[in-house]
This record gives sequence, structure tokens and C-alpha cells, in this order.
Amino acid sequence: MSRWVTSARTFFAILTCVAAPNVAAAQVIAPRTVPVLIGQQFDILPSDRAGMAGVTIALDDTLIDPFVNPAKASRVRSAFFSIAPFFYNSSNTDGGGRTLPASGVGAFGRSSWSGGGLFALQQLDRTVIAFDQPLSERTAANQYVMGILSRRVGDISLGASAYFADLGAEEGIDLLYAGSDRIQQAGRAADVRVGMTKDWGGHRSFEALFVRSQFDMTHDVHYPAVTRFLPPNGQQQVVEPERQEHNRDHTTTVGVHSEYSQAIGAEGWRAGWLATANRLSHPKIPDYRIREVITVPRDPGHTLAYNLGFGLAKLTRYSSFGMDVILEPIFSTTWAEALGDTITRSGAPLKRGAHSMDNRTRFSNASLRFGLGHEMPIGKDSTEHFGFQFGLGVQSISYRLKQADRIAETARTQNEHWMEWSPSFGFKYRGGGFDAGYTFTLTCGAGGSCMPGCFLICGSGDDVSVTAPPSGGGGGVIASPTEALRFQGGRVSTHRFTVTMRVR
Repeated sequence: MSRWVTSARTFFAILTCVAAPNVAAAQVIAPRTVPVLIGQQFDILPSDRAGMAGVTIALDDTLIDPFVNPAKASRVRSAFFSIAPFFYNSSNTDGGGRTLPASGVGAFGRSSWSGGGLFALQQLDRTVIAFDQPLSERTAANQYVMGILSRRVGDISLGASAYFADLGAEEGIDLLYAGSDRIQQAGRAADVRVGMTKDWGGHRSFEALFVRSQFDMTHDVHYPAVTRFLPPNGQQQVVEPERQEHNRDHTTTVGVHSEYSQAIGAEGWRAGWLATANRLSHPKIPDYRIREVITVPRDPGHTLAYNLGFGLAKLTRYSSFGMDVILEPIFSTTWAEALGDTITRSGAPLKRGAHSMDNRTRFSNASLRFGLGHEMPIGKDSTEHFGFQFGLGVQSISYRLKQADRIAETARTQNEHWMEWSPSFGFKYRGGGFDAGYTFTLTCGAGGSCMPGCFLICGSGDDVSVTAPPSGGGGGVIASPTEALRFQGGRVSTHRFTVTMRVR
């Protein structure tokens, strides 16, 4: 095995939260070592507080809560049907998507049973690689379906949900195979949840959730024949023949989640706490290609990820305020396996299948979110309201990588960090038996430029040196840096329209 292949055998574990959309981020944790903005395509769930930066610990959201924890479907007192189309664009991939989700939740007559469901159709605009690229390779279709069943017994509610996605593509995967001219994707995601809630007097509540999700995707990648000139003088030629690669991406996540909240005083204040634990195993990860030169094999690994959070909120008749603070320690272990028998630097034999490189990554991530909403009555009878929402979320990602190359018999440590800013705002009309609203969200990644009006908020970001390109997988990626590669996180803008009909 040559040294350039050995040095390129970095670990790469794609940790997906595909089976649970991004709005349920506290239940399924997705670590990243690359400042790439991915996963917006899976943000398919409706939300009554979409413009408040996702503040959820001490605030209820009647639209999204039943889909995050199915036991909360029994708390929906007025059945609803919601349509929430959204459109997003990514400056980094020159792609985007259009999604039409339809959902509803309600009780079954006067019984203690409640249920609901969601169905969504999605079109993705993929990165255009070639001028004459066929339509099937420039666009992709995804389908999502989810069902919920819940029952209330006294002050305790139990619920279960199942989610399935038929995926024709993932956002950002085209960037993982440098030099390719055709990429065919196909796969699926599945998620099963079992939850419970318990309410006490004094506006106290507790909830617990178990989740198991699976993600399985295949990538059929075509590389055309190319001729390269190698440094330093650029005169040596290397001819790479045309080839076809078949890659599989498979990840399983098992997690538990709990929350507790209660009222503080008599002025509308509430406080809440959450704790989450995830174990992610990834037995099969694709072989991605870096800078059109080096193929980087990815081998198995596992990750333990945790959330510890505190939330504070205040509710009045017309206003709501919330703030979440979340700490996220993550411990990841991955490795590369020798493709054949080889000899280490000191002359010792290394058998095929043995670890040729071990990687341990320790994250110290943190998130801070706050949101504000206010509604004003309009008309003489005060049955109609117009309101606005504003929010800002900041995520700090920091990790230390310890890497041991067993062939070169070397060890190294590398530290990386960056921050991402996500301002949002929205408008809402409530009255006449329905609600209608619009929300805009802009996520500014590390090193990426934002719109001029957002510069003071988003800043110019940090430069992060990595050797792997950005990855899909619903928001999670771990790649071990071995040499400098500047990567700009870019920005993602999302426009969401929500119309909700309520049955009194």
C-alpha cells in the first residue's frame, strides 16, 4: 500500500438524522467536523413558532410537538390540518428544493385516542455537473410519510409513531465525488418512536422518548477518463481510465430523550430542562473522492452523543419569549482497515483487515437560541390577530481530533472550531377558523458571505482546514483532517408558508 493511500485513509462517519427531521434535533444528534450546511431538505414538519429560531424547551408548539413526541398528540384540543410548503436555496451547492407537506392531528371523537399523519412530496435541484446532463440527473423526487397514534389515561399519555422516506437524492452528495460526471442516488430512511408524557398540577410536565432510526442510501458514480499533470513541475502525466463505482451509506441511530418543565411564579414564566443520549453506528460508509486525485476509503465506527439543555420562557396573552441553552458533548471513534497485507514503517507486518488508522474525536459543542413573538388583535370583536416572530440561533462547533497512523507509526492532534448564525423572522394572521403565516430563515456558515443586510449578524466566519469535501446525510458528517483545504460554508435561505385549518 503506497504512502499517499495510507495518509489518505482518514475516517469519515456520516451521522444522519434523516429519519427524524432537523426540527427534532434535540432527539437525534448529528455531529459535524466540516462546516457544510446540509439537511434543510428534511425540515418537513409544520411549526407554529417557525420564526422563533426553534426555541422548544420551555415553550409548546401545537403543530410540531405531536410529530416529535407522538404522546403529545393527545394534548391537541382542536384538531388541525396544515399545509406548509417551503423553498430553500444553497449558495454552496447552487442547488435547492421545493417541498409540499400536508399534515393533521386530532382526537378520535370523544374517545381518549388521538392520531395524526403527514405526507410530503419534494423536488430537489441538484448540482449541474455537465452541460448536457439529463433531466433525471439534474432533479430528484423524494416522498415522506408519517403516522401517529396516542392514548391518554388520566394524566399520562402514551404514543407511537412511524416514519418512512423514499429518497431519490440527498442534498450535497454531488460535492462528495470530485471529478465525476454522473451520480445516481436511491435509498430510504425509517424511524420508529415511542413516547410518554405526564402532567401534574402547577403546570408541571415530564416527557420521555425512545427513537430508533435507519438510513440506507446507494450512490452509483461515473468518472470519465482524464489525464492529469502531477506537481511539482507539472510534466509527469497520469491517465485515469473511465470507471463506475457503487457505494453504500448505512447508519443506524438509537436514542433516548427526556424533558421536564414547570411554571415559575404567577407572571407567565416557565423553565425547562432536557437530556438526550444517542448511539450511532455506521457499518458501511461510501468511498468519497477528494480534489479529483485521492480516493478516501471509509470504514466502520460508532459515536456517543449527548445533549444537556436549559430553557426559559415567558407567556402573556399576546406575547411569547423563549431562550434555549444546550451543551453537546460527543465522543466519536472510527478507523480505517488495511486493504491487504502490508508492512509498517518499522518493518512489522500488518494483516489485511487490521486497523491501519485509528481516530478519536471529542466535541464540545454548544447552542444558544432565543425567539420573540407578538400578536395584535385587529377588528372590533378581537377574533382576528396579526403577529410577528423574530429569532436568532447561534451554534458553536469545537472538536479535538487524535489520530494514530499504524502504518506510518505516527500520531497527531488537531483542533478545529467555527460558529454558525441563523436569524429568522415571520408574520402570521390568525382568525376566521384558520391561521396563515410566512417565515424566512437565513443560515450563515463558516467562511461564507451573507446578504449585505445580514453581515453584522453573520460576520465573515472562520476558515477551517479540512481534507474532505462537504457531505450529505441530513446534517451530520465526521471527517479527519490531514492537510489544508479551505472550505466556505456558504449560506442557505429558506422561505416557508404555513396555512392551518383548525376544527373547534
